[in-house]
Amino acid sequence: MRVGIGLPVVAPDAVLEWAEHIDEGEFSTVTMSDRLAYETPDPMISLAAVAGATSRVGIRTQVLLAALRDPVLLAKQVATLDRLSGGRFSLGIGLGDRDTDYRAAGVPLSIRGRRLDENVSTMVDSWRMANTDPAERDGTPSCVPTWSPDGPELLFGGFSDAAVRRVARFGDGYMSAMVPELSGYIFQEVRNAWKVAERDGEPKLVAQANVVVGPDSRIEETKALVTSYYSFLDDSEAPFTGAMVAQNMLTTDAQLRNAVKMCGDFGADEIVFVCWAADSDQVARIGEAVG
Repeated sequence: MRVGIGLPVVAPDAVLEWAEHIDEGEFSTVTMSDRLAYETPDPMISLAAVAGATSRVGIRTQVLLAALRDPVLLAKQVATLDRLSGGRFSLGIGLGDRDTDYRAAGVPLSIRGRRLDENVSTMVDSWRMANTDPAERDGTPSCVPTWSPDGPELLFGGFSDAAVRRVARFGDGYMSAMVPELSGYIFQEVRNAWKVAERDGEPKLVAQANVVVGPDSRIEETKALVTSYYSFLDDSEAPFTGAMVAQNMLTTDAQLRNAVKMCGDFGADEIVFVCWAADSDQVARIGEAVG
């Protein structure tokens, strides 16, 4: 099973250093998350820089809050990054649960699901149109032709039934989040929806886990950061609190190896270890832990 690394949200100035270390190793993918009302870098701009600083590793948003963006503009940005990376880019999309991001964008949280579906449909149509004969476009605004005729690999995240349906309707696969133990059930739901939709082949399945490795002081500092970052869950209907997310972080070599094995047993194609400590030696430590 392949292993990817999620760049830390706390180290925006170290993105290229991290990416170069990841590209030099045997990791499959470098990913970046997306927030609007938070001091994280924009993932599309950052991953464009990562594409230029790397030559081998896959590049993915995990996940992009596509309901917050203009779909025509985003379609062209995605297609451009797809071309610049030589087809190494895959687009991971999710809704996000923080109302602060939606308020900042002026998008009502209540319409986010419908808006996401509409935006994705617009983007997919744009990519397909861009790869047709210009004479057939009939004045339709042209996107950049993508690396593959149907557009970049498209993955969806989320634990709702709607997220599962999006995979079967639009996507190439699914990304689980935060806790590998939850992945087995949702992976099977995705497979079932895929068959009901009579899709060919199998969906790509990606697991995800929050990680920090190193001395106890670093682990405790990082857990405090994660507790704060996910504190919005404390007053929601989610089955987790911020403290629970921090407690579930993987912090030892044995836990990392067990997560790889567990997700492999669930049928995952890849697991992404999302790093939270800023120092890039996390890359080497994780590599040593999982071999």
